Amino acid sequence: MALVRYHGRLADLAGCREEPIDGTNVSRLLDQIEKRRGVEAYRLAKRSHIIVDKRSAGAEKGFRTPTGPDSVVEFIPVCGGG
Repeated sequence: MALVRYHGRLADLAGCREEPIDGTNVSRLLDQIEKRRGVEAYRLAKRSHIIVDKRSAGAEKGFRTPTGPDSVVEFIPVCGGG
């Protein structure tokens, strides 16, 4: 199981800062987040910066970025300002 870490508002929505989740890629993890934590957490997680094993999923294969049993996947919500 990958260790999923939630940051900021997403941790509040999830009700925890981290949890183990089964999934072979980011998309599958997002599916599990929706089932476990609800649609609002899923939507925010999907719009977040997603880091898989210290590498940006966006710079890899996006939602198809593979995850393994020892992976650490971080969801960091985008925040704006100005």
